[in-house]
Amino acid sequence: MRLLLLFPLALHAQLALFSFDGSNDTPAGASYNFGAVDAGALKDVRFHVKNIGPSAVNRVVIGTPQGAGFTLAAVNGSLGPNTLASQAELEFTIRFTAPAQSAIGTYSASLQITSDAAPLSLILLASLTPAPIITVFPACTHASNGGVAFPSTAIGSTALCNFSVQNQNSQPITVAISVTGDAAFQAPASLANPATVKPNDAISFAIQFTPVCGTLNYNATLTVNGQSFPLIAAGLTPPLPKPSIVFDSTKISSAEQHSVSMTLPAAAVCAVSGNLNLAFSGTDASILFLSGNTRTLPFSVAAGSAQVTINGQPSASFQTGTTAGTLTFTLSGTPINGDATTTLTVAPAPITIEAASASNQRLGELDIQIVGFDNTYSAGAMSFTFFDAAGKTIGSPIAADFTPNFRTFYSGAAVGSAFLMRVSFPVQGDQTQVAKVQVTLTNSAGPSQTGNLVFQ
Repeated sequence: MRLLLLFPLALHAQLALFSFDGSNDTPAGASYNFGAVDAGALKDVRFHVKNIGPSAVNRVVIGTPQGAGFTLAAVNGSLGPNTLASQAELEFTIRFTAPAQSAIGTYSASLQITSDAAPLSLILLASLTPAPIITVFPACTHASNGGVAFPSTAIGSTALCNFSVQNQNSQPITVAISVTGDAAFQAPASLANPATVKPNDAISFAIQFTPVCGTLNYNATLTVNGQSFPLIAAGLTPPLPKPSIVFDSTKISSAEQHSVSMTLPAAAVCAVSGNLNLAFSGTDASILFLSGNTRTLPFSVAAGSAQVTINGQPSASFQTGTTAGTLTFTLSGTPINGDATTTLTVAPAPITIEAASASNQRLGELDIQIVGFDNTYSAGAMSFTFFDAAGKTIGSPIAADFTPNFRTFYSGAAVGSAFLMRVSFPVQGDQTQVAKVQVTLTNSAGPSQTGNLVFQ
């Protein structure tokens, strides 16, 4: 009779330990040295425990490092127990937190990984080096998060933070400096990195901050031999150079159409958009930009350009309405370096007569009709002079005052001062003897006349 002993397959499986740099695995061996770490700094190392055998390994447990300064910082999975299939791996991170400056020396810890296969043991080593003294100079300041705050900087310009790294110890130290995060922060390319700092000596360097259009808040990290310092900064969008608001004419009157455009004295640093606004000192809803029948149009300018477009066009047209007053053009929606407000004045003017006619078609009545506008809203006094066919005046001019009528008419006006007026005169006898009439209309700005209107 023969005796056959069977061993569990798991005993044939094997676990191996590797350090991992983010790309490659390196066998850890019996010990792993974290190297020199500055006092007060920390260093993380990633490891892989891998099943290199043909069968699964069960009850895999990542132990806690036994030794001062070393901790299990993260496990990509669970602490255990875990099952690792053949060729599977489990990642974990060991952190060494360097004690205070007074505790300079060499540190070690033991790490054990257990499973139903043979256990793995690893000795962890680290040595402390004297930490350099980091100093930041004005105009940069210490931030509340323990980092460094750069001064707020206008986009298109650059700010510098100056630092020194001082070695107050009796032996030289090697200093490695790096800046990671937003590309707006740049360490000087001329800096020797790593650099050796002699005992009781220092090196200085500057970090450059250059904000760009489209981003206002920036973050990065300055790392000096494992010590990390957050860097924070704010970019300020520079105000738009004060545009000149330009018109096709500096003298305008009622019932006209004009165009407005804008020019910049210098190119805009960033793309800018805003609004061009039209306001009027009085009440006249007919004073508008023609595009969209509105009093507000968008404007924009591209980065690096001095060309301003209004509603996508080089200029915008507007109408002046039929009311005397002040048209005010303002800009809003973006910071501007100065007040670009520009005004145009529509001066009070005598009544504008747009159309006039005289009719004798009604028996015993002479009818006069006038279409016009009074941008002063003060019309009322009128006179009517009648002529016969030979051109001789018939009697004296007839005066009339329609001030109450116009005042009532304009009291509710919202779209200007245009009016249609009809006046009738009763006639006894042969009304065909009255051939023409001339009407004089007067407002606060002066008189205006119709010319001779022929009765038809």
